[in-house]
Order: sequence, then structure tokens, then C-alpha cells
Amino acid sequence: MLQCSRLHDPSAPARAAHDLSLDYDQRVKRRLAAVCTDGTAVAILLPRGTVMRDGTLLAADDGTVIRVVAAAQPVVRIAATPLTLIRAVYHLANRHVAAHLGADHVLIEPDPVLERLLQSIGARLEHLVMPFDPEPGAYGGHSHGDAHEADGAATIGEQLSIEAHRDRLARLPRAPKDAGR
Repeated sequence: MLQCSRLHDPSAPARAAHDLSLDYDQRVKRRLAAVCTDGTAVAILLPRGTVMRDGTLLAADDGTVIRVVAAAQPVVRIAATPLTLIRAVYHLANRHVAAHLGADHVLIEPDPVLERLLQSIGARLEHLVMPFDPEPGAYGGHSHGDAHEADGAATIGEQLSIEAHRDRLARLPRAPKDAGR
């Protein structure tokens, strides 16, 4: 059994020896036993917060490279007019729902409650089986040991949030120094 405890260094050349087809729920697990499409057994033991995206390369302890492939799984395709699609994305984001964004649609995992909500605002839903690779998000969807994380720097989303908070504080009226005496 191959053991993978890290992602393949993206700066190093790689040719995957095996493909590993995983659905989204499996790709967010840091510990997983799985079988590659050619029957090779794999034990995955990744650092906390690592999400395997479609195309992620894993490095086995013996140097073997394994390509992660987003497996086909049940999804709901959401289509609507542009304004209704924006409203749908707003409601999904407000609930922190993983979403795979397309130019004219959004894919989510099936959820009867969300599906009723989306239909109530005028979205058209279609149940399909296809790969699901949602947006990673600005705050931590790339926890792959990137260089900027190693030195403690904030992610892009965190930097934008800090700047927005700083700007908001700068616009607040200041109380006079002798107020409260």
C-alpha cells in the first residue's frame, strides 16, 4: 500500500503513475484509505486543512506520484436569470455551502431544504451525476503548504478582510480626547 503524507511539490516535474478518483467528501478528508483506478491501494495522511482538488498531485513516501481526479457524484445544477442566479449564490454563500461555479450555472451537492429555497426564488434545478470541484474560498481553500503560509503571511482573503476592517475603522468618528471626564 502506498502512503501519501504530502502533496507533490508543484515546482518539481511530475508524471502521475496512478489516478485516484475521489468524490468531494473524500477529497476534504485528511485521512483516507482508497484504491486507485488501476487497483493500487493508497493510504492518505495529509496535514489538517488540506483539500485535494481535481488534478492535485500526491507524493507517496516512496516517490510515486498520484493524480487526484474529481469523481462523478450526485449534484444539483442551478440555472436562472442573471439576477436570480446572483440571489441564489448569495443564499448559498450565506450558508457557507460549497459551490462549483460555472458561467451560467452553479453546482451544489443535493440538499432538499436548499433546493426548496432555490426554487422559491425562481431558480431551475436539475439533478445530475458529474464531477464536483467547488470554489476553494478566499480564506483557506489552498492549504497545500504554499510558501506564503509557511512564513505566517495572511491569505489573500484574510488580507482583504484586514484592509476592509482598517478602512472602516478609519472612517469612524473619533471621540474628543477629553470626552468622558
